[in-house]
Amino acid sequence: LNGDYNPLHATPAPGEKMGFGGAILHGLFSWNSAAHALLRLLGGSDPANLRAFQARFAAPVRPGDALETRAWRTGAREGEGWEEVRFETRVSPGAGGGEARVVLSNGRAVMRVVEVGRGGGSSKL
Repeated sequence: LNGDYNPLHATPAPGEKMGFGGAILHGLFSWNSAAHALLRLLGGSDPANLRAFQARFAAPVRPGDALETRAWRTGAREGEGWEEVRFETRVSPGAGGGEARVVLSNGRAVMRVVEVGRGGGSSKL
């Protein structure tokens, strides 16, 4: 889907050879999972409510790892209705057999916060 045909993402042998212990997921999976979580939690599941999104890839994600994104509203405002949100995405300890580790660090999003809650309902993504 993204044009990355690296066998590291499809078969275990290259990942084992490179020291990852097997295949790893594309970084875009972690990236998009975090963006989706933020939009679902704070942005009413509307992509128009996300103006900027950045993070550092900190560790690989393996198939079966469960991801958890934690977010903090900083209170910093950028123009009419836009707010800075900091976040971190990690593998949930014990979930899916993965060890706890941060996979996206230094996360920063600029969002229009329209809904605060656990999410729910349908997503527009």
